[in-house]
Amino acid sequence: MERERLIEVHLRHFLTYKVGIKNCQMQLNYISPTLTTNYHKNEDYSYFYISNNTEKVALDRIESKRALDLNEEIERYKIIVESIQNAFNELKPQEKDFVEYRYFSCYSIADVKQLMGYSEDKSIYRIRRHVLDKLLISLNNLLTFK
Repeated sequence: MERERLIEVHLRHFLTYKVGIKNCQMQLNYISPTLTTNYHKNEDYSYFYISNNTEKVALDRIESKRALDLNEEIERYKIIVESIQNAFNELKPQEKDFVEYRYFSCYSIADVKQLMGYSEDKSIYRIRRHVLDKLLISLNNLLTFK
């Protein structure tokens, strides 16, 4: 039961993980060095050059603990997102609908039942059981991520 709950938590946070990747990448870009291309023209010649006024500071920052932590978090989120996408792609259309409504959109079971056109609770719980059985196998690697 605990394993199912953990899988459901990851599914509910799927879209948030995707945003987390973007936000962590923005922070990493901010603390990473930036290079600037310049053009200089003199009476005798002209040339392009690349400069970075804060090269030393930027290099210190890129090697900082924060940069390493951000890279680790990005990779963690990518593993979760890609694992969920791979598992989701292997589901049947009806099972995909269930996952989208129940976990990605966070609808209640009653709402999912109505959206999918079922009148009996047994039917929707049967689909849930099939989905979770499949996802417990294909997302087993996520059980170690918290």
